[in-house]
Amino acid sequence: MSRNGLGATVDAVVIGGGIVGVAAAAHLARTGRRVALIEQTEIAAAASGRNSGVVQHPFDPALVDLHLETLALYRSLEGLTLPASPVGVLNVTHDVDGARRLTADLLATHPQLRPSFVPPEQMHALEPAVAAGVAACRLDIGYTVAPAVATRTYADWARRLGVDIRIGSGAGVWRDGDRAVGVVLDSGDRIVAADVVVAAGPWTPLVVDPSGAWRPIRPIWGVVAPIDLADRPRHVLEEAEIAIEPGAESDALGIAFSLVTADGVSTLGSTFLEEEPDADALVPVLVRHGATFVPSIATAAVGQPRRCARPLSSDGRPLVGSVPGMRGLWVAAGHGPWGISTGPASGRLVADLVDGRVAGPPSALDPARFGMPPV
Repeated sequence: MSRNGLGATVDAVVIGGGIVGVAAAAHLARTGRRVALIEQTEIAAAASGRNSGVVQHPFDPALVDLHLETLALYRSLEGLTLPASPVGVLNVTHDVDGARRLTADLLATHPQLRPSFVPPEQMHALEPAVAAGVAACRLDIGYTVAPAVATRTYADWARRLGVDIRIGSGAGVWRDGDRAVGVVLDSGDRIVAADVVVAAGPWTPLVVDPSGAWRPIRPIWGVVAPIDLADRPRHVLEEAEIAIEPGAESDALGIAFSLVTADGVSTLGSTFLEEEPDADALVPVLVRHGATFVPSIATAAVGQPRRCARPLSSDGRPLVGSVPGMRGLWVAAGHGPWGISTGPASGRLVADLVDGRVAGPPSALDPARFGMPPV
């Protein structure tokens, strides 16, 4: 980077080293821009590295194209291999009639996912580890990828494209009137940039608006833990009752069962909590609840839990586009549980918006739907 009296100079700065941030940085660099990425802790430090390890269909029509593009981007990424076909997701439940109704509903709304009802008497042949009496709706979706692998592989590509990735400092937006002109690091150093992309997950609103008045994204806390199972299910297992799609009622959030095996490691989860939890204290709760679906969980060795804050927007859909009222300032955040499943395409979209190749984001993703930050 060149230097002037104000500090380092680049064309664009990305704040945040999760999957969305590293993708945005890489795709911005592909346009020929000089790009810096600022990450306070480490690449994939938060939800991008502490997830259960599955890339899956988000169901929401506003996100499907991002998901399909993300699959294509992962397949083109050197160093990352997705399974050739989805492993399948079993939405498991003790409510047999509920599984039957869920299957009927998804057949009506998402027939391309090939929903099929799995009654308890057929479950043992499909997944012998699952408890007696459990039914499911099976979906032909789900690509397992070990947590953090996708994000770190994208970061490696960004480095090869020339992105200057700086670890160990937070950053705030450097403003000149109604324009972002760069970032201010925790040290006080400044980086001059024509464009600033904030992809800081649940901390994005604080970076965009330090006053705290603009808060379209909040943290939803997840806890998962690695578990040593001899009888690992082949499918991804998820409790049918948890509701995390746009429009879900807040009282649907809480503790739900999930079990994902990626690269030979099984992960038990998960929680959807408004307040930051004690992860260690929640492990016995996850084990007891999980054992009602897979009995061997009760006696399996459980490793160190992982806790993260998922960035959930007020309407369940990400914000991808320019920040209203502030030229040169962009946001790509608020993906909730779908960051690893839609983040790369979101990064590509915000890069194209910065580059002017796309006039504007889809209205469902436009940050303007939440109004203008006061700063």
